[in-house]
Amino acid sequence: MLYKPNNEKETVAEGKEILINVGPVEKRIAILKNGEIVDFILERQSREHYAGSIYKGRVVSILPGIEAAFVDIGMEKNGFLHVSDVVDKDSILKELFGDEPEPAAKPERKAPPQKIQNILKKGQEIMVQVVKEAIGTKGPRLTTFISIPGRYLVLTPYDKSIGISRRITDRAERKRIRDILEKINFLNEVGCIVRTVSEKRSDKELADELTFLRNLWKKIKTVSERQAAPVEVYQEYDVVLRVIRDKFTDDITKLVVDSKEEYIRIIRFLRYFMPSIRKKVRFYRGHIPLFSKYDLDRKVDEIFERKVSLKSGGYLVIEQTEGVVVIDVNTGSFVGKKSLEETAFRTNMEAAEEIPRQLMLRDMGGIIIIDFIDMEDRNHREKIFHFLQEKLKDDKAKISLRAISQFGVVEMTRQRMRKSLERTSHVECPYCGGKGMIKSVETIAIEAVRRVDTMLAHRKSRPRHILIVSHPDVNNRFLSDQARILGDVQRKYRCKIDLREDRSLHIEAVIIEEK
Repeated sequence: MLYKPNNEKETVAEGKEILINVGPVEKRIAILKNGEIVDFILERQSREHYAGSIYKGRVVSILPGIEAAFVDIGMEKNGFLHVSDVVDKDSILKELFGDEPEPAAKPERKAPPQKIQNILKKGQEIMVQVVKEAIGTKGPRLTTFISIPGRYLVLTPYDKSIGISRRITDRAERKRIRDILEKINFLNEVGCIVRTVSEKRSDKELADELTFLRNLWKKIKTVSERQAAPVEVYQEYDVVLRVIRDKFTDDITKLVVDSKEEYIRIIRFLRYFMPSIRKKVRFYRGHIPLFSKYDLDRKVDEIFERKVSLKSGGYLVIEQTEGVVVIDVNTGSFVGKKSLEETAFRTNMEAAEEIPRQLMLRDMGGIIIIDFIDMEDRNHREKIFHFLQEKLKDDKAKISLRAISQFGVVEMTRQRMRKSLERTSHVECPYCGGKGMIKSVETIAIEAVRRVDTMLAHRKSRPRHILIVSHPDVNNRFLSDQARILGDVQRKYRCKIDLREDRSLHIEAVIIEEK
């Protein structure tokens, strides 16, 4: 099914859509709800992406003082394995997947804490899975509780129990799913977690996927037995197929992708796993770049802004530090019509709706402090808090929330689901001694080429020559990694792009001229 473009900006569609833009060096995925971005994912070829992958590793050191071990999995940095990642399976499953399994019928008696030196030995070969990729000086975080996700189920080879997502609330449906799974004879060998999207799925769909995951696990074990550590024994899907598997739910009205190669790959994947929703996938053939068509480049840039405007004229200021995120709510130009209390209440309500969206978009984790505008009325404070709670239910990250204080402050913690967008596309600012962040040279170069592409797409009579003037560091990037995307644009519009460096330019400043 083909997507038929026109020359105007795409009209805002109701419901949810997934847009996938594939470039030579990066893939960008935006999930829209009624035209607004609710999730944005960026993955670049220059970065390694291995969270969810499984390795046969070797223990290289034991650290009893911090109850942890370092494991060689064949990467530059050894993986970090804490004793809780060997013992506490529930916390690991919550880390890997948003869905939480149901609690056991009777809480188990808490066992005394185990010592890392009693569980692992130096030189021991073990199978581990990456929970979090390396960030900064920290190596990847590992777990021994292997989990293999499918569309509807997560196979847990070392835990034979059946867990059902708390988000499936209907008791009859929970019982139906459990009855289906308990009839599958090999579930005495492995266990599984039922994901939210399993609701209303047929016996055959659930049984077929569980059989597929079990066979996949057998292949992983065979590879592990035949190869010496350290070695990768299972590679997690790339960003496109992960999104298809985890986020292409029934409430998505359409998925649009601008790469023929990715379109074919998606259709093949869906043909095997989810044939009923293939008709929602469209290949975009438009001349204007996909994200420009939907006016998304501007909206993506706004994700990195400190200041977020609210509809009434108020605004949020978001400050991220190494360990704490502070969100300050301000009335701005909004003065209201009745009283200061009413003005504060209305602005806070807008903020309580926008903040959960910003948390998910930016994937902000750790300790988060929200400073709402002071309100005297206790009922107003409680309404704000309950409204915030309700909006946070859409967030699949693990969240802990404290009641709003008399000063209008909410304290919360949020589990980070992936490496933040800022860490992916920005670096420490060399102009201010590392006190702030600027875009990386890779990001600057990619965005400059994107600007040229959009500019030429909108011109009826196109110039034969384009000049790009940039800082030497950015210019060097054009001559190396980015040469491919420059070449694509030149072939697409049959023009020549010349480069010139200017050391006097700010590193983020790029001048584009027609010749």
